[in-house]
Amino acid sequence: MVPFVRAYDRLIVMLALVASVMVGAVFVLIVVDVGMRTAGLRPPVFSSAVSEYALIYVTMLAAPWLVRERGHVRIDSFLGFMPEAARRQVERFLILVCITLCLLATWLAGEFAIEFWRKDTIDVRSIEIPRALLFVPLSVGFFLCAVEFARMLVIGEALTAPGDGDHAPFEGEI
Repeated sequence: MVPFVRAYDRLIVMLALVASVMVGAVFVLIVVDVGMRTAGLRPPVFSSAVSEYALIYVTMLAAPWLVRERGHVRIDSFLGFMPEAARRQVERFLILVCITLCLLATWLAGEFAIEFWRKDTIDVRSIEIPRALLFVPLSVGFFLCAVEFARMLVIGEALTAPGDGDHAPFEGEI
């Protein structure tokens, strides 16, 4: 079980690193596009569409890592005023809600991906890509977020652990 957990942990970190590289690539693509327009040249036709598609992938590739690092939106101020026992119960309930919503989003995105794949639907902008590819990262990302929330629940981690954000990103994780 430990090798599987280590491999899974590395997968989550690697997905976040891929998302980081994609952000850099989109930045370069936009700078090149704007630079070419400014110079009176014709920029690549695909730059706008690729940037838009990349936003979906970046968001969903990084989301599970953000859940693990508690970089997601939280309700610290509300929970901070509660007694410890009540806070733990509310946190468990909220984690269950998060798991449920992530699994629902996983299922819906998966259904859309399968439907669009079967119909061979194409998303046409400046480039053409199968519409299903817009929903695959949603399904995978939300599923991995559900796993991360479930992990919190199983090992008894809180949504608002003391010292959140006290270490550098990716520190000792690879």
